Amino acid sequence: MWKPAVLLILIIFIGSVGYVLIEDMTVLDSLYMTIITIFTVGFREVKPLSPLGKFFTILIICGGVGTALFAFTKVGEIISEGGINKFWRRRRMENRLKKMKDHYIICGCGRMGHIVCKRLEEEKIPYVVIDNNEETIQELKETCDCVAIIGDASNEEVLLEAGVKRAKAVAALLPSDADNLYLVLTVRLLHPSTFILSKVLEEEAEKKILQIGANKVVSPYKLSGLKLAQGLIRPTLVEFLDLIIRRQELSLSMEEFVVKKNSRIVNHTLIESDVRKQANVIVVAAKKPGEDIVFNPSPDIKIGTGDTLLVLGDELGISKFENLYIQEAA
Repeated sequence: MWKPAVLLILIIFIGSVGYVLIEDMTVLDSLYMTIITIFTVGFREVKPLSPLGKFFTILIICGGVGTALFAFTKVGEIISEGGINKFWRRRRMENRLKKMKDHYIICGCGRMGHIVCKRLEEEKIPYVVIDNNEETIQELKETCDCVAIIGDASNEEVLLEAGVKRAKAVAALLPSDADNLYLVLTVRLLHPSTFILSKVLEEEAEKKILQIGANKVVSPYKLSGLKLAQGLIRPTLVEFLDLIIRRQELSLSMEEFVVKKNSRIVNHTLIESDVRKQANVIVVAAKKPGEDIVFNPSPDIKIGTGDTLLVLGDELGISKFENLYIQEAA
């Protein structure tokens, strides 16, 4: 819309200046003469025109009428195609993006991306989706109230628009390992501290993507195969884990907490904190920075800054645990 508008304003300006110089009109008279000429209104002329003024008017008619018709046609197209609504939706999305912080960026909205987005939607966790397929984005918007960007997820400008420097984590879920590798490298260069999880399809790509900067990689084929095997050998265990992951049919859920510097649990053991009695939750695993995860940690384990705790309990208990032990002391 801006191109025909600028061109129309330029012709009005040239016409107004031309009449002032050629016919010695006032600014108001020259503007009036230009407008009635461009829009072919047919009102009387301000004064009889000289031969040069008549020739100049012919030029204004030839250039201005076509430009005015083009501008009005564009306005009609925008209104008929919902362009105004698209513009305002875009503005609302940009405003939401500017306010987002500690959100998740989902790069690639295929089958796996849809599942991730729906889960984040259920958890009411802020996220941004990037995909270069407009139809895929529209399908997702039918079920999720998401902020979506249509574009190449490995493009620096697109990632910056998605707020990669304010994001908590990025999920690289593009169709190929080469695309995910390039995406991981781009994110790592833009913001070195961002947590990056990447999908891998080929086993040999796993090591490369980790070396290039991903914090964690997930192989859907390997996970599916292992789950199938466990489903055959230990079906009840798999059913229980599914319930915890889905949360729909079970009141229990599992949450991950990173202990902050001033958290109340810092420099205390689990037995000293009396987590089980105070919050009615179970700390099923603990992981210290740079060390392997420890399942069913000892009650005598001392919790330090940066430790990650995996907690199992109902929503009330987990919320109570976060308030009592993870929130920073005043």
